[in-house]
Amino acid sequence: MKKQLLFISFLTVTLSLFSQGINFFHGNFNEAVEKAKLENKLVFIDCYTSWCGPCKMLQNNIFPLEKVGAFFNANFICFKVDCEKDEGLDICMRYNVRAYPTMYFIDPSTAKPVYKTMGYQDGDALIEQGKKAMGGNSNLLREYQSKYQNGDKSEDNLYGLITQLAKNGQPFDVYLKEYLETQKSENLTLEKNEKLIFEMTTTITSPALRYFEGFKQFYTDKYGAESYERRVEQIASRSVKEAGQKMDKQMFAASILFIKNNYKSSPEEFVLRESMQFYRAINDMVAYDNAATKYLKVYRKNDARLMAEISTIYEQKIANPKLLLKAIKWMQTSVKLENKYYNNIVLAQLYYKLGKRNEAYNLAQYALELGKKENANYWPAQDLINKLEVENAKKN
Repeated sequence: MKKQLLFISFLTVTLSLFSQGINFFHGNFNEAVEKAKLENKLVFIDCYTSWCGPCKMLQNNIFPLEKVGAFFNANFICFKVDCEKDEGLDICMRYNVRAYPTMYFIDPSTAKPVYKTMGYQDGDALIEQGKKAMGGNSNLLREYQSKYQNGDKSEDNLYGLITQLAKNGQPFDVYLKEYLETQKSENLTLEKNEKLIFEMTTTITSPALRYFEGFKQFYTDKYGAESYERRVEQIASRSVKEAGQKMDKQMFAASILFIKNNYKSSPEEFVLRESMQFYRAINDMVAYDNAATKYLKVYRKNDARLMAEISTIYEQKIANPKLLLKAIKWMQTSVKLENKYYNNIVLAQLYYKLGKRNEAYNLAQYALELGKKENANYWPAQDLINKLEVENAKKN
């Protein structure tokens, strides 16, 4: 009788999980991967942001559906991450997430995607995507490529080719340009086209950029001003990153102009933040210092962690004693705001670089104690202590 009751209880809980929709795994990504290995399943990852309208529609309307939960809970270990917080920052960078929502199906043995889908879709469509993922990588891309190479440059084939290239993380701008040239102006705001333009405009060099900017009011009305501006952020940040990699100052200037023309919330703050990234990438530390100093003074003067992040770059890349003293003052303020291991060790490292060895040694000892209490990675403190002790031994 007890066994029967236990079985009924287990069955009730199991059915309850399925009826509630997708049961997302509670734990970190590595734990989800290990669980998937044990159960011989793929990992389904929903990459979202808190401001993304289509993400909210999926979470509120699609993921809770019984049929969606029944299929996904049976076949995948389901995991979701906010791409702007905590572990999600690293995961979304690792998998090169370009738009939200993006959903991956991950092979746990390699931690590599076997399939990718993007954007809002209804329950049946999402289940179909899951079925394709379970069959491995789709042959659709090869089919579209073959048709194109054989002369099929029709609207439908180009559209399919673009979307499949995007899903597989391959360049698509050449085909996007061709596709847009097939469209009459009155057709550009058809649902499939407006979605394509919104999601496939990835940098300021995109052939769809002029439509993205031209349809600003349309997108603002449909997705909300916040979602439009977040998309502007993504396009601008990706463009600045590319400009830094290419050391292309003209592209950087164009990216800044794009921000000023399309980002209304706090364009000057956004410009300074992106300028810091660019100048750091091209190793122009004079310009970096100017941008960082203004950014902290005007917008983030009480941000203890940001002070530590910026001061770490000074410690790593700047030799000018005056600038190092400036970073030390920032870190002293940071410690007053929040007395933690992370900022004490940065302050100790700055003292060391400036030649203040006694201050560096004492502070490194203190940081080491804090690091142990906080269960932090305190080895940088121990390394600095060891280095100073060796140097003192050589002097004596």
